[in-house]
Amino acid sequence: MLFFCPQDKRMFNSLVAAYILVAAFVFSPMIKGQEEELAEIVIPDDCMQCLCEASSYCNLTAPCTTGSQYLCGPFLIGVNYWADAGQPTLTPNEDPNGAFETCAQDLECAKKTVRLYMTEFAQDCTEDGIIDCEDFARIHVLGKSDSCFAKMEGLPFYRVFRECRDKPVSV
Repeated sequence: MLFFCPQDKRMFNSLVAAYILVAAFVFSPMIKGQEEELAEIVIPDDCMQCLCEASSYCNLTAPCTTGSQYLCGPFLIGVNYWADAGQPTLTPNEDPNGAFETCAQDLECAKKTVRLYMTEFAQDCTEDGIIDCEDFARIHVLGKSDSCFAKMEGLPFYRVFRECRDKPVSV
């Protein structure tokens, strides 16, 4: 058994406290990074289908668009949207040249891009207290910031989206 005089005990307690502080400082970035990892938003399959239908009628063979916006794939994903979603790729070591087009034109990679984007930027655009497919549609088309609160009822996307969402569910 060890015996400490009061002065040794204070020194021992100071060393323990210093060790704990150093350990907390060294390991906190790892713990913090783990805590900040967001859980992927769950977007129901029927919602993903309607986003796809409203974007391009889920056309898996359409070429990327040209003009004012460069959009690709069945969800008509733009380069900035894909980048904001973390630049997902089909394979881990994919050549960055053409990775956007390859991903956006692949249905599964495009779905992953949409899910990652929604995970990052989900918000209650309709201000009804829940984040649901209506909000995802607004974020998908109108963007990640306060622009999702804008009216979109007159857009062709929204007309097709509503038709899809309003279809009766067959059992």
